[in-house]
Amino acid sequence: MKTNISNFITVLKAENIKRRGTMLYWNSAILGIISPLMFFSILISIPNEEIKSELPFNYYLRFIEDTLQPFTYFFFPLLIIITASRITQLDHKTGGWQLMETQPAYKFSIYFSKFITLLTANAISIVSFITVGLLSAWVLHFFIDVPKMAILEFPLMEIFHTTTRLFVASLLITVLQFTISVLIPSFIWSILIGFFGLLLTLFLKPFNLVPVWYPYEILSKIASKHEGSDLGYWFTFTEYISLTISTILLYIGFRWYQHKTFKLAFAKIPQATGLAILSIFGGLTCWLLCSNQMADHDKTVFCGKIESKDKFKNIYLKDLIIQDTIAIIPIKNNEFHYIFKDKIIADNYQFILDGKYDGNVFFGQKDSIYLDGKIAGPKSEFKLKGTRLAENQMDSDPKSDWSVVTYYLQENVNLDKPQIIIDALYKEWKKAMEASNTFKTVDNYIPKNDYTERTQKLITTNYLNLWNDFLKRRAALYPNEKTTGGKSIEEIQNKLSLTDESLLSSQNYFDYVKDQLITKDNSDIDENTKAITAISKLKNGSFKDKMLFWQIRKVIEEASTSTERNQFVSQYNPLITNTDYQRKINNLNRIAESLGKGKIAPSFEATALDGKKVSLAGLRGKYVLIDVWSTWCGPCRQQSPFFEKFALKYKKENIQFVALSSDENVKEWYISAKNKSKTVLQWHIDNSKQFGSNYDVVSIPRFILIDPNGNFVNAKLPFPNNNSFEMILRKALHLPDEE
Repeated sequence: MKTNISNFITVLKAENIKRRGTMLYWNSAILGIISPLMFFSILISIPNEEIKSELPFNYYLRFIEDTLQPFTYFFFPLLIIITASRITQLDHKTGGWQLMETQPAYKFSIYFSKFITLLTANAISIVSFITVGLLSAWVLHFFIDVPKMAILEFPLMEIFHTTTRLFVASLLITVLQFTISVLIPSFIWSILIGFFGLLLTLFLKPFNLVPVWYPYEILSKIASKHEGSDLGYWFTFTEYISLTISTILLYIGFRWYQHKTFKLAFAKIPQATGLAILSIFGGLTCWLLCSNQMADHDKTVFCGKIESKDKFKNIYLKDLIIQDTIAIIPIKNNEFHYIFKDKIIADNYQFILDGKYDGNVFFGQKDSIYLDGKIAGPKSEFKLKGTRLAENQMDSDPKSDWSVVTYYLQENVNLDKPQIIIDALYKEWKKAMEASNTFKTVDNYIPKNDYTERTQKLITTNYLNLWNDFLKRRAALYPNEKTTGGKSIEEIQNKLSLTDESLLSSQNYFDYVKDQLITKDNSDIDENTKAITAISKLKNGSFKDKMLFWQIRKVIEEASTSTERNQFVSQYNPLITNTDYQRKINNLNRIAESLGKGKIAPSFEATALDGKKVSLAGLRGKYVLIDVWSTWCGPCRQQSPFFEKFALKYKKENIQFVALSSDENVKEWYISAKNKSKTVLQWHIDNSKQFGSNYDVVSIPRFILIDPNGNFVNAKLPFPNNNSFEMILRKALHLPDEE
């Protein structure tokens, strides 16, 4: 053993002697520092503005994360490809391999001394990348306005974590390139193979065809998943795969080199050590590649923690179909834990934090959901973990591919050739169905079967809606020609039930069911009446109630007159068997009635910038256009310039523009409002809860137009950046249309 170690050290020293003058390690360092220096140069050369509202983050770690992509996608793999070839081809060219083997040196020492040199070059590159990245970030903070929420502490543990992940993720591509370079006595071919493997990733990735074990892809995943494991593991499963496969490949490569040919290396059964390596690491690789699903919990739980300086009181869970609150969960010290007693249908739900921050969560019976939230001013970030980890990650990152069928229908192409549409639709549907079952988390967890089935049903819904759209267009253009879908469309239709209650939170599914119910109704009445008539004939139950609720609510929103709305509600609301739904419909109708044109706008009081009390009544005699906003609302900030532009344009007319803030933090409102246009009155609502209830403010920004007598002209105007906003405004002011 002592002799073996001594022999290895001797050969390693010989490698270091040969390396001198090659600039091998210097090249590793140079390629490592390119990415952070490029990013530094870009940031320092362009003007920047201080970010006033941002979630807390570590300044140094963020800089390293932002420079990871070019390093892991290109510079580091390039270094490995070139360095592996240089280390091996130097001896290929001079006959050094044969010369060394004639010396008292073991082949093991020769092979692995070169491999250690290659790993050292990798380590130097990683350390150079990290070191220069940290130094660049430190120098940069003297030249730019560092965000106030940035943490300037040195993230020692996080940096060490990133460093080890980079090293482990690079092992597989390193071993592969080393093996190729040892076996192929050609400098150019070993590099070309490496370049081809690297470029192949770029071609396969858009088609989602890159295997999780692909050596040239594993390294790049660190850039896209820089936070690492969702479950707190040190490495992600692809990094563990890099470790296991590289061990197997390293053993195979050595055996091949040792016996010169593949046949001689593996014609005989390997020794016990080799069998152990192949069995253990091969088994580990197979185990790692097997996807996992989260197990059910014994209860249905929704819990979490909010990281914020603010203290929150309640988190509300709402059903997306009826918009009913299914749970009001108290928050203590920004933590909450709630156990559901009633059965929960697996579906998407909305969570709302004190009426200010919201998001969607998918869960059902016997699921345990953990909400990890970070909030700072208007910025919020929510991560959902637990038994629906994969489902909520997949749902939060939807992918919509370009559709040739959609293009055909939008441009009215090939409507005279139905088979082309049918073939394209079927092909796209099959592809989408296959892709729906490929999502994995960074820890190799996949969605549960019920979610995958649900996703496929929704995909099917989308394509059946395209088919129905095609049939309508065909019927309009070719009324005398019958269009049938054949076995292809029949196969798609058989995948979807017309009474699946779990899909009713999807507007697309509701539209599909409605279209199927009225497809044979040729009576000369409006579509809403057709739909409600068909729905009312369904079998009594929860599905029918929800369909009726959907349709009646739609009529309430779209009704042009109070009479039309009230007649519709009085006729069809009694058909709903669920009294809670009936009560909800009556309440929606009451609110719509109170906000209707000509109805008196509820009075409210507010505070002006000078601290004086003001009210809506004080603006009687003028039209009043109100922008309900808040400093934490991103869309509000986006619409504000358009609102101010119209205030300046119409300041000579009999109208007053009012920006009405609902901020809880009056100081934040004051600072922001002080910098806004003086043409717009800046008010802060005194009782935002009462105002929200009276005016049915469920989201902001909200734009409200009131006439000089204090009556509504329009309680829910479109956004100012919409062309119809000014058309409604000019009509109310009795101004002619602009040319």
